[in-house]
Amino acid sequence: MSAESSSRRRSVQLCYVRLAVSQPQIAATFATDVLGLQHVPNELEPYLFRSDERYHTLCLADDSQRSSIGIEIADEPELDRVAKDLANDGFAAREATKEECAKRFVRRALIVEDATGNGIDLVLRPAQSGRRYFPSRDAGVTGLQGVGLRSTSIADDLRLWTSILGARVTDRVGEVTYLGIDEKHHRVALYPSDRAGLVYVSYGVESMDAVMQNNYFVQERQIKIVHGPGREPASGQIFLRFAGPEGYVFSYGYGLRDIDARHRSRQFTMEASSLCEWGSRCTDIAELQATEAR
Repeated sequence: MSAESSSRRRSVQLCYVRLAVSQPQIAATFATDVLGLQHVPNELEPYLFRSDERYHTLCLADDSQRSSIGIEIADEPELDRVAKDLANDGFAAREATKEECAKRFVRRALIVEDATGNGIDLVLRPAQSGRRYFPSRDAGVTGLQGVGLRSTSIADDLRLWTSILGARVTDRVGEVTYLGIDEKHHRVALYPSDRAGLVYVSYGVESMDAVMQNNYFVQERQIKIVHGPGREPASGQIFLRFAGPEGYVFSYGYGLRDIDARHRSRQFTMEASSLCEWGSRCTDIAELQATEAR
């Protein structure tokens, strides 16, 4: 692939997350009552939720489907070029059907698998909402902030994210790799693992106070906190990660740094203080533990 292609900014934003669930109503109650998202009534997809100006950022799909994340591509010519580059590099990708695009509320999409097998929807013109976001509870949510993805081969997955989609490696902790696609430090983090899947889905909140208030909120409801409250040294993000339905993990985050063209990717040692400078440790999720043995 040419240097021009690899440096081109093709990815615009992280649009949404689709989670495959076997009990969508239970997960929907969690999305509103715990996460504080706004339900979006819709006949095509009954379990849609908003967190900001977008039409939706979370979809609870039935478990006959697969979980995926949505990444907006800059424009149609870029999407066509991405499709060619994916084919040339041997990545599994296909054009979404009209029905699949309708359920994602986008004009066009490529359904892609990274080298690990994670589902990624590369989408064109995701829908915005003309109505103000109205949360179901005062969690202080400001929008979908980022995702953690498991990776069985960081090098192969980085070919997709950097060479084809134009993402930028902002920092590393051991082999954990943070990827920036806009002005923020990262929207996607790749975690070494022995399987595919989401490590967590992160929603931004308006203040550090909101992180701490939500910490007490989830504790009062006996929801398991799996990591945090803590602060990532690389990104500056204050986080709280907690258990959700069907094994999914959600996170609230605040203070994610902006980066500019002068930022140089740094290498942090793989130790607990590099994942959380406040000393919070995760004992339940292997990918969030400071060990090189994964």
